[in-house]
Amino acid sequence: MTLAEHHARLKAEGKWDEYVARKKERDEAIALKAREYAQAEAPLVQELRAAGAQVSSVWDLVNTKARYPKLVPILFAHLDRPYPERVREGIARALAVPESRFLWDELVSRYLAETDTTTSGMKWALHLAVAAAADATVVDALIGLACDRRHGRNRALFVDALAGIDDPRAKAALEELESDPDLADDVRRVTKKRRRS
Repeated sequence: MTLAEHHARLKAEGKWDEYVARKKERDEAIALKAREYAQAEAPLVQELRAAGAQVSSVWDLVNTKARYPKLVPILFAHLDRPYPERVREGIARALAVPESRFLWDELVSRYLAETDTTTSGMKWALHLAVAAAADATVVDALIGLACDRRHGRNRALFVDALAGIDDPRAKAALEELESDPDLADDVRRVTKKRRRS
């Protein structure tokens, strides 16, 4: 059913006005939340702009391909501030860059402190940052994190990080993770990708 057909059906059933009212209410709630987030993250945005970043939200960094090494310390300094969860998640996701390597221990510490096992939210975002900051110098710690089943799917990108490290220990860990029900698909995906390249 197309959108036009759906609208025509609502009108024919006498439900159009109710639909419009609900949509308006939902749109207003979304706009209000967006204003709240913008106001909450204003100190961070201000500091990022002072450092030369052309952003209106931390999420602008999440969605860019540009490198921003000089912004990483600023982002990290704001990570533990009492921002709304959505803003904190954006900060953690913006820290998911190789330039965060010097923050490895601190990122791991925050990741381990998060208890949420869903694949969204702060723990997921921190797992992305830990994975992006990983390199061969932390392979043993990365293997430990990847093999710790208590973290559920919040380890998926550790598989990618291990696949990117040329070390027999990383390869052995990936073979072990093939039997992990949470990560088996991820291991197959990276293995298939490596075979293609």
